[in-house]
Amino acid sequence: MAINWPNWPIPFNHPNQDLEIGFYKEEIKGYYSLWKGEYPLSFWDDFNEEMQECDRLYTNFKDTENCDYKTIVDFSVNKRLAVHYYSRLIYNYFANVADAVKINFVKDVQVWFKDDSKTTSVYTSYKRFTIKVQFNKVTEFPELLVSFDGNSTVLNKSLSQLDDFPPELINYVKYKTNIVKYEYAEDDVKQHIEELYPILSNRIRDFLEIPRPAFTRGNKYKPYYKNINDFYNTFLNSKEFKAIIPLDDNGFYQLPPHKIYSTSFNSNKLRFHNGTDIVPHNGMKTKGPYKASPHKNVRFFFIYHQPDRAFAVKTLYNYFTDGYKSPEGYLYFKPLKTYIKQPFLIDRDTSIAFENTDTALKTVKQGLLNLEKQPNTRYVAIYITPVHKTETDEQKRMLYYQIKEELLKHDISSQVIYKDNIGHKNFSFYLPNIAIALLAKIDGIPWRLDRDTKNELIVGVGAFTSLNHNIKYVGSAFCFNNNGEFKGFDCFKADEIDLLAGTIGKQILKYVIDNGKDAKRLIIHFYKKISNKELQPIKEMLRTLGLSIPVVIITINKTTSEDNVAFDINSAELMPISGTYVKIGWDQYLLFNNIRYKEEDTVKDNPFPVKLSFSSTIDNYFDDRTVIEELIDQVYQFSRMYWKSVKQQNLPVTIKCPEMAAEIFPFFEGDKLPDFGKNNLWFL
Repeated sequence: MAINWPNWPIPFNHPNQDLEIGFYKEEIKGYYSLWKGEYPLSFWDDFNEEMQECDRLYTNFKDTENCDYKTIVDFSVNKRLAVHYYSRLIYNYFANVADAVKINFVKDVQVWFKDDSKTTSVYTSYKRFTIKVQFNKVTEFPELLVSFDGNSTVLNKSLSQLDDFPPELINYVKYKTNIVKYEYAEDDVKQHIEELYPILSNRIRDFLEIPRPAFTRGNKYKPYYKNINDFYNTFLNSKEFKAIIPLDDNGFYQLPPHKIYSTSFNSNKLRFHNGTDIVPHNGMKTKGPYKASPHKNVRFFFIYHQPDRAFAVKTLYNYFTDGYKSPEGYLYFKPLKTYIKQPFLIDRDTSIAFENTDTALKTVKQGLLNLEKQPNTRYVAIYITPVHKTETDEQKRMLYYQIKEELLKHDISSQVIYKDNIGHKNFSFYLPNIAIALLAKIDGIPWRLDRDTKNELIVGVGAFTSLNHNIKYVGSAFCFNNNGEFKGFDCFKADEIDLLAGTIGKQILKYVIDNGKDAKRLIIHFYKKISNKELQPIKEMLRTLGLSIPVVIITINKTTSEDNVAFDINSAELMPISGTYVKIGWDQYLLFNNIRYKEEDTVKDNPFPVKLSFSSTIDNYFDDRTVIEELIDQVYQFSRMYWKSVKQQNLPVTIKCPEMAAEIFPFFEGDKLPDFGKNNLWFL
């Protein structure tokens, strides 16, 4: 496979390796603020005591008059300072070239250019590109990393032209050629209200009744490839830009073949009851689920809106009992009992019908109180909801969460299906997804990883920020050994670090009891870079247990990488083969995780890669290359353990599942999950 890296770093040389710079202790408007780690290294030799007390210094890289400190800075040594210097040069250059310029939250430069093809009479659309300065991540030189950030739209009316407009909706505004966060805008900016044009968010669009842009599932690689190349050829590969940043004449760095790696052979294989397959739907149909439900007795019942009984309830019941046939008579979906290897028994006396959505919760609560459960029986509710997930009425939308929570209080898992989907022409594609989720909710295992079991504990920590509650919630999902078996999870607020450590500690304790001295290591898949504050309680827990095993932390970005993207130029779709990965820093890798397994494969879904970062409590733990290879293989395989759909995901379930649970939990009335809910996949 030939891989081209057109938006990989562009190497460049220092225009001036040494530069005299003045530094000021007092803040000056428009100057860079530097923290101690960015001070010139010579300061720690020349002014050590003073620097210990000096938390901030300021510079604009030009002025030296009346400065507090002045020194010759060698940019090949003072790399953090060099990043700021080159970023400022780039910002100043594009301030006179681009339609707008912005410094993002990590102080990289983002430039905006008007996109006439998407501009309307109501708003102006802009293409956005970020230029990041970095050192020695991929090459041995300073590098520019260029990314295409998609489009943003700016309302064509200024704030002065908007009447009865809620100011809390305003986030960023365009002021002349600057993109400014309105909350922190200086007074001399706010004085020009007639020149402040709001950036359209979905909330502003909804308020002004401007349609949201249609969601597209097309191949993102192709437009990304074109936009990156066009930007480079138009704005970077020019005498004017190279006069300030001397880019390599070869442009984007071409990664040599020996630095392109692949996950192990057959790492995409899944084990079913009677063999292996790489396609979950095929494996379930022809080889059967890996493990049927361990419960001897399982009973299902319906919860539904009374008017939906005649069609939605009866039709779904028929699909479950008789299967789904195409008009031509082809049996697309086998009867549910055949598909999941579990008798489908509808307990008619327990089904609950409500008259309207206003009284639905009260009716469900009463129905559950009247439910006479059979002993040693697992119950599952199939809730046919009359409320679509896009419903704007908050009371109706909350019904989904209220019924989910009420069922959990009674140790009942649930499967929610929107009534109109049942009559959809493509409902046959929904049925396998519903079936595997139901199997998982009765503790069956649709499939597992096809790998040898090792005595290691894998903990996944994912998060979801609730816009309704303005709080980030964290869910922790636990998989024992490395074969992907679900064992339990919990949810709590992101700042409840002790609860996170305590929950992980309980799983570690069980792991130690089960494995004893054979326990090898603890692997944590974390949704962000884990802090020492978050890691310390976990290390304390290991010490308390007398367990001196390595702790490996793999940071798995929740969103796919859009600053580092590779392109297979031998493929019309441009997406590299699944399992390809490359090193993008001393502890960072880029993993292409999709279903294009062979050169000749053409697939509909083309997800961008996932960025992985590695750290360990053991020094030099990753010096052995096979350790990294094994861990990347594991992340890759865990993304194939998604039991909400037969469609493979590009994020591992160790991040995906806790995120799904944390997305629902904030809407529950109680502040703790019922115990049953901690050991069941009710959120699928």
